[in-house]
Amino acid sequence: MKKLAIAAIPVIATIAWLVTGSSHAATPPAVAQPTAVLDAPGRVEPLRDPVQLAFEVPGRIISIDVDEGDTVAAGQVLARLDDRLAKARVAAATAAVAQARARYDLARRGPRREDLDAAKADADAAAADAAHRADESTRSSKLGETGALSTTAVDTDTTAARVSASTAAAAAARYASLAKGTRVEQIADAAAAVQAAVADLDAANVALDQTLLRAPRAGVILRRLSEVGALVTTTAPIPVLSIADLSQLEIRAEIDEADVAAIAVGKPAFATADAFGDQRWPLHVTRITRELGRKTVRDDDPRARVDTRVLEVIARFDDPGKSPTGGGAAPSLPLGLRMYVHLQR
Repeated sequence: MKKLAIAAIPVIATIAWLVTGSSHAATPPAVAQPTAVLDAPGRVEPLRDPVQLAFEVPGRIISIDVDEGDTVAAGQVLARLDDRLAKARVAAATAAVAQARARYDLARRGPRREDLDAAKADADAAAADAAHRADESTRSSKLGETGALSTTAVDTDTTAARVSASTAAAAAARYASLAKGTRVEQIADAAAAVQAAVADLDAANVALDQTLLRAPRAGVILRRLSEVGALVTTTAPIPVLSIADLSQLEIRAEIDEADVAAIAVGKPAFATADAFGDQRWPLHVTRITRELGRKTVRDDDPRARVDTRVLEVIARFDDPGKSPTGGGAAPSLPLGLRMYVHLQR
């Protein structure tokens, strides 16, 4: 009888649990459904396309002052051509400007007092000589009338008197012209000559500046495409360097045509790269192209479709130098790095 009571205990306990425990059992927690994430392959590129730099004039490269990976400032000299001829032209144009300005100053100031005095003295001397010749011509005429002087001598004295009178008139006119100062037309001509000389100097300076290859904007040298000693021509321009602004980066991602409805400008996202493990970079969609095209970014997944049509979406890095996960700052992202853009559907 005792053994029967002991054997009944588990059965009674089970019945008690079914009666009391089941009525107070807690509802099991709901399992959270994972949020669907859209993954799109893409490549890192700068906000503005890289620029290939070349000289504007022909010549021979004598120096390249930067190398690949160097950071340069806007306007910085990157390379130089042989500038000996250009410098000689600048020197000649500078001398021509100085000469033209001297002539203009001379035209504006007019004759000096010494020049006026000399002209006055020449006019007085010519007038005195003309008077003397006139008196001799008169005396010769009277002697010729009496037969005391030959006709030839009379004619000679008369001609000399007329020449002296003309010379005196010319000297008087020169003095009067100097006394009035430089003509307005002469001053204008001298001013125009100065402007022409300055324009020639500007052109020579431009030609000299064209022997320098400058950075159009701040950026990083991507490629060195030529070397010192290379001959540059303008008929077939030879790029010397390529430069890109890496201060703002973005990813050009390819969205499958079946997922284009999930994309919108301003939508937040994050990017990952196989090279950086679990690190993530925050992004936001800035532009969406308007035309579907062929897929160009290939990944290593053998199951990935390569014949699908895709829409290019540009997402800009919020801060390309840091990642919110994975231990702080990350190395600079190289252009062309394959990354994946992750967005919520």
